[in-house]
Amino acid sequence: MKDFVIFYQYIFKFEDDEIIIDPFLVDYVKSHLNERRYLHSLSVAKLAYNIAISNKLENPIKYYFTGFIHDIGKYISEEDSLKIMKEYYSQYLDLPKYAFHAFIGAYLLKNELKIDDKEIIDAIIYHTTGNKELSPLAMIIFASDKIEPTRNYDSSNMIEMMLKDYRSGFKEVVKEVELFLKDKEEENNRLSEMMYEYYLK
Repeated sequence: MKDFVIFYQYIFKFEDDEIIIDPFLVDYVKSHLNERRYLHSLSVAKLAYNIAISNKLENPIKYYFTGFIHDIGKYISEEDSLKIMKEYYSQYLDLPKYAFHAFIGAYLLKNELKIDDKEIIDAIIYHTTGNKELSPLAMIIFASDKIEPTRNYDSSNMIEMMLKDYRSGFKEVVKEVELFLKDKEEENNRLSEMMYEYYLK
């Protein structure tokens, strides 16, 4: 691999097995996240990239980029989030509020970073809830978000499964998510229910 990749207008450099992210993009993501969430996003990016590489998927830097920016809508104010949801994503207002940041992230991606790649946008929109018929990118970002190593539980087995075969690994992650949410008695949503029905039944 050459020592840099230009993805859209952003430059990613490769040095000593590390990816150096375009400084503008780093500053943009940091301006939208706190330190803990920034480190989470960096971890999601690295894991998604490694899963893409190990599964021999095309354009692995796309997985890195999507993982890195997936949570940029996380800390937009509730008032502004609701305004954006009502104007652009009104069909999803019935979802739990914790899912709204994914839609806000997609909005920021299109309107501030000027990226309209449908596969990336869908992966961001569904990284919290999931959905049926997800692309490989969306499946890997969803799973990486749930199992990246900085999470406070041992996810090493699921990480290994994703590295070996992301499709079968994804189903195991979905099973764990379904059990976790039921144990916590979290509010269910129709997108997650469609994901369970499509991938687990």
